[in-house]
Amino acid sequence: LLTPQGVKEVFQFQRSQGRERLRRLLNWEEFDEQRDSRRSILLDTLYESIIFAVGKGFPWVEVAQVVKFTEELLRETKGAGLQGLGDHLQEVPSSQCK
Repeated sequence: LLTPQGVKEVFQFQRSQGRERLRRLLNWEEFDEQRDSRRSILLDTLYESIIFAVGKGFPWVEVAQVVKFTEELLRETKGAGLQGLGDHLQEVPSSQCK
């Protein structure tokens, strides 16, 4: 579970160190970035969601929620293609899209 303090720590590091800290906070095992490109891309996406949310001025509590939302969205739409993703986003309650 990511906490506001955890995402703040991730943000304060340079990209490579921040991604590593995020991986540990998510309790992921170490993995080979070259061989497991799917996991590498997922970690990049979650890391970038932190950078995006902080850049938009979200409070740390909401930054942690953005990461959780992003992770859930990616899990729920795995293999759905762009149309499936678009359909899913239309179903997201507006309360989750502040």
